[in-house]
Amino acid sequence: MAKLNLCLKDITVRLLNMEPPVQFTNGTRRERTHNGFRYALRRWSKFMKTAGIKVRDNVDFCFDENEQVLSVEKVVPYVSGRN
Repeated sequence: MAKLNLCLKDITVRLLNMEPPVQFTNGTRRERTHNGFRYALRRWSKFMKTAGIKVRDNVDFCFDENEQVLSVEKVVPYVSGRN
């Protein structure tokens, strides 16, 4: 589980699916809800574009809880089942 609520720390993102691999830091944010707070990554669309991820693609990733590192290992483009 990403510990986004601990001082709103940035998360390191590693795009291992890219050649050469790309690494960058992504910020986090906190938003108030009716029953507390929710936490999310900032610049989500920029992350998706940089990683080459499109809507409905399958993404293989892992998250290192100790280091707070999100590694994108593989992106498989969505293929429509219609002919």
